[in-house]
Amino acid sequence: MEITNNKIINPKTSYQVFKHQSLDNQNRQSLDELYLPIIGNNAYALINQLWHSDDREHEHFELMSNLGVDGNELYNARLKLEGSSLLKVYVDESGSNKYLLENPLSSVRFFNDNLLSEVLLEMVGESQFLNLSHKLLPKQFDFSAFDNQTHNFLQAFSIRSENVTNQPDMIKQVHDYTEDTLNKQNHSNDINNLDFDLILNILQNSFVNIDDVKKNKSLFSSTKLLYGTDEVEMAKIIEKATSLVNNHFDVQKFKILISRAHQIRFNPDSQPVIVKNDESEIESLTSQERQLVKIAQNTAPLVFLNSLKKEKKGFATSSEERTISQLVERNVLKSEVINILIYLLLVDRDYPTLNKNLVDTIANDWLQQGINSADQALNEIKTRDSKIDEKKVARKKQNQRKNNIRETLPDWAKNNTKFAKDEVISKEQQHKIADKLKQLKKDEGSEK
Repeated sequence: MEITNNKIINPKTSYQVFKHQSLDNQNRQSLDELYLPIIGNNAYALINQLWHSDDREHEHFELMSNLGVDGNELYNARLKLEGSSLLKVYVDESGSNKYLLENPLSSVRFFNDNLLSEVLLEMVGESQFLNLSHKLLPKQFDFSAFDNQTHNFLQAFSIRSENVTNQPDMIKQVHDYTEDTLNKQNHSNDINNLDFDLILNILQNSFVNIDDVKKNKSLFSSTKLLYGTDEVEMAKIIEKATSLVNNHFDVQKFKILISRAHQIRFNPDSQPVIVKNDESEIESLTSQERQLVKIAQNTAPLVFLNSLKKEKKGFATSSEERTISQLVERNVLKSEVINILIYLLLVDRDYPTLNKNLVDTIANDWLQQGINSADQALNEIKTRDSKIDEKKVARKKQNQRKNNIRETLPDWAKNNTKFAKDEVISKEQQHKIADKLKQLKKDEGSEK
């Protein structure tokens, strides 16, 4: 697909917008207050423009003109919408883009989405994160002291009992469709690197409500993937995030505690991360490169990032951590490959910080090449570096040949300008030569 490869949207290409339904007030509030901090201004302006678009075909030039962006900026904005599950992109045989708009998650679904809520926490900070959750999540009221006199549906409406037990086929079809839709919305990437049984065993005899823990398995899986938190430490944080009063596990508190533990872990005075060794041999790599691969395979990306920055006497900025978190969230590259990407920019190229656009560019390139392991990524770096070195050597040899040609020129070729200048004869010299010629002619005549 040309657009993806070039990472620039051609203004002459067409697009068409498709919508399941219109935005309601709840969707609009989620988009404005929860998604905006994550996707940024350009992507926010783009999604609003698309929601207001009709279903006719348009050229991308219209979008660029209305938003005041170029092809690369439009691509990056669209990429964020795709990563946030707000937009799906399809292309037909003619190259026309079909944009399918997905409704923003409700506030409840958003805060229950582990990766989205974790990125929001990183973007807005603890205070604003709690403010948003208190503002947007449904309020809880305690009416246990009162007598509930509310009538149920069958008390308020007349309906035949046989229709309740034997639903018509049409209702069953619609029910199956809505259930399938909800399952797709609740779908999240299954991460199989968590020993969930170990966490349950640790918490079995504690005051924690085990049912609450089981409901949040995906949260703990994504936490381990993102931060590298082991099962023992995670169990301790689960206990801290559980109320002593009602044994209820607080998801939002857990995320905040994980974020704090993550910040403390990378304090310059903290101990370095202990990495497990994998004895597998990797051909074509040196012993040091093999060690790097082992570390990349057994270290979470944020841990890897902060460890490298610490080695360079620096620190990981919130922007860098956000960039890596979003890349992990997309689940397009393995963690070990992301670690090698970090190594490439911070060590191999010696950049002081990670540039988001550059990270996305390399990630796209590696994804398209099918790189899915640390050793493949490292070999790609070596291959690319060797090609660059070969080009440098070729240019150097070419320059040396040019210099040799100049140095072996004869003196007359080097000083051709001076030589030509010396050949110019003055008028006085011309008169003297003419006089001498006349004298020679006279002498020749007298001899005859």
